[in-house]
Amino acid sequence: MTAFSYRARNMNGLLVTGMMEADSPFPVRERLDAQGLIPLSVVKGGMAAGRQALSAGLFHGVTRQEVMLFTRQFHTLFKAGMSMEAVLGTLSRQSNNPTLKDVLQRIRTGVSSGASLSKSFAEHPAVFGELYVSMLAAGEEAGILELVLKNLCGLLEKEMEIKASVGSATLYPKIVIFVLVGAFMVVMTFVVPKFAEFFARYKAELPLPTRIMMGVSNFMRAYWYVLAGAAMACWVLFRRYSRTARGKIKVGELAFKLPVFGMLSIKVANSRFCHILSSLYKSGLPMTRCLEITAGTIENGAFHREVQILMSEVTKGKTISSSMASCRYFTPVIVDATAVGEQTGSLDEMLEAMGGHYDMEVGHTVKNLATLLEPILLFLIFGMVTLFALAVFLPIWGMSQAVMHR
Repeated sequence: MTAFSYRARNMNGLLVTGMMEADSPFPVRERLDAQGLIPLSVVKGGMAAGRQALSAGLFHGVTRQEVMLFTRQFHTLFKAGMSMEAVLGTLSRQSNNPTLKDVLQRIRTGVSSGASLSKSFAEHPAVFGELYVSMLAAGEEAGILELVLKNLCGLLEKEMEIKASVGSATLYPKIVIFVLVGAFMVVMTFVVPKFAEFFARYKAELPLPTRIMMGVSNFMRAYWYVLAGAAMACWVLFRRYSRTARGKIKVGELAFKLPVFGMLSIKVANSRFCHILSSLYKSGLPMTRCLEITAGTIENGAFHREVQILMSEVTKGKTISSSMASCRYFTPVIVDATAVGEQTGSLDEMLEAMGGHYDMEVGHTVKNLATLLEPILLFLIFGMVTLFALAVFLPIWGMSQAVMHR
């Protein structure tokens, strides 16, 4: 599939532009005709598309918070009985984000031309992802759009809460490690050379810790560009490897094995899985489609593979709970709750309850994260201080003999 940018006019003569994926320009023109639009041009990629992507991606991107706020307002106005065109027009005028304003105007134009709401939203995947569009489509088909919008609001709020809690939890160790690295660089660059000059005057044999620190300091000052280049190369290679299919899985597995953060990552992944799958299933989508969309929203490569395996097993006719039991990262609590939900016909309620349970678990882990990380951080600080103390004070203790001999 290739992305094409198009320009067309609707029945009122208004200019309509956008992006659409197809194998060639001809299906794009057919879709535009089916929507009641008169195609003016269909270009592969296109300058207009490039400018729009550049503007949306670099200067006026739409944040998760803005999408959540829009969804909340969308649900409120739609619940109040306003027509879809009036809702989209009102929200477009109220938006302060140029990209979101332009997207809403395009969606309103598409809806006015006869396109379905979900298809109009699907034309803007950079703002509204597959999960958002699929839930809208399910709500339209089942006639429960108001309920779906309400579920979307709750789901987006949960996503923001989880990301905010994890971000705040990792802030403290990031600051400590940054300070340690900064102190190490300052000591090696400015402090150790001064001590080296001082010790060189007495020509005393220096202990091993001091010689190691001086060697590291001399190497860093003489070959800093080599270290910077090696660090940059390692970072680029890691980024490339983490984007491959195998690399995503390996990096995901590593994230689940990290001390303290590994268990937190597993809880976050299970929480997101339960919330998303519950919302999709509640919207009326078939389970295989729910699992397919859920897998696409999972960021951890290892957990993404687990959900894909789960979808494959369910497609073969197995139950969700029995398929979960053979996976590595679904906790026994979720497996048992899913089995009960399947037996009682309340799978969406059980999944939502499990999502709430793991929200509490994540919150509890985040609150106690500083306590859990204290032994690791203290070990790093103690090791660094000990190394500096031995490197500096051992030769001072030995210098007294050298001075007495002189």
